Amino acid sequence: MLITPYDLLVPLGEPATLEVEVEDRWMAFIDPPAEKVEVEVEGVGRATTGKNGLATFDLGVLPEGIHRPVAIFNRRPTEALVRVVRRETPIIIVDIDETIADVTPAGFILRPVRDVLPLPGSREILKELSRTMQIVYLTARDHIFTRKTKLWLRLAGMPEAPVYLRKGTRFWRTGARDHKFRRLGELAPKFPNIAWGVGDKPGDAAAYAARGIRPILIAPGRPAEVSADVPCFPTWKNILEYIRSSERSGSSPARFPDPRA
Repeated sequence: MLITPYDLLVPLGEPATLEVEVEDRWMAFIDPPAEKVEVEVEGVGRATTGKNGLATFDLGVLPEGIHRPVAIFNRRPTEALVRVVRRETPIIIVDIDETIADVTPAGFILRPVRDVLPLPGSREILKELSRTMQIVYLTARDHIFTRKTKLWLRLAGMPEAPVYLRKGTRFWRTGARDHKFRRLGELAPKFPNIAWGVGDKPGDAAAYAARGIRPILIAPGRPAEVSADVPCFPTWKNILEYIRSSERSGSSPARFPDPRA
């Protein structure tokens, strides 16, 4: 069985609901949902999965800070991260592959974790940004790579933050842009100050902008599909300078104009 508890960012004062997905592991990427499987979350209780393989747990209204609920199946514990912050907290959404990790999505599948390097400056600058903003990692990686992704973030020294991977979609059915648009839909209505979204591809910029989030691309040049109002920078140092400059000038909007409007 594959057990995946999904990380959460939750506004202070609102109840948190943890979802735990259970799947039968037949082979790589072939893991149908497991129905009627009982899962336990330590200190919370037990729940049974539905047809979609999901068991849900009401965590109640949690205090501000980091919480680590542990899902248990067959005595095997798997931890999620639930971060509770005030609704008005500034938030930055950050992609992983080719944005903070020097690897393509396919390369991450094949390469050992310790062989994947952070992009120059990404670790230090995310730590700097985490002092004033809440980070959320948003990646198009399949949820079966949750453990490997979190291990890499820890070994790379990245700030601890919720990781939003694919949920309910697979890469061969839903493109990265649409997946990110969907998952951002879980966050954007709850947090009015998602100030920035950083990625490396035009689809990242499109997904952020479609949710009213101001995009930044890390890229050696401006991709042809990306409009001139989306800042593109070759390094994380440039990104930090741009964000800080925008903050000083007061030109950093909480919401980016929706291009569909």
